[in-house]
Amino acid sequence: MITVTPVAQERLSQFLTDNKADRNVRVFFPSAGCGGQGQLSLTVDDPHDSDFTTTVGDIVYLIDLKLQQITGSVVIDFKEDGRDSGFVVDPEKVLPAVESSECGSCCGCG
Repeated sequence: MITVTPVAQERLSQFLTDNKADRNVRVFFPSAGCGGQGQLSLTVDDPHDSDFTTTVGDIVYLIDLKLQQITGSVVIDFKEDGRDSGFVVDPEKVLPAVESSECGSCCGCG
């Protein structure tokens, strides 16, 4: 199940309109990046046969069924916090740590 807060729905709708983007928003789990606790992200994507979909307003939200088994329910919100404002995608279940061969290639590690 995907739940979208009213403020997130409004912000996403405005973002998609401003960028003339398709109105399909995917919840996904990035497979690259620095190690640590995994975080879900959002992207614009086409639906696949292996997706759970739900429509809120005029936006279709997508998540792969296998990922949904790992995450449980997902809540999409928008947090207003100055420079740290942005979308937050909170899973019901704790996500696995991200392992990456790229760790150490940026200045943020170590």
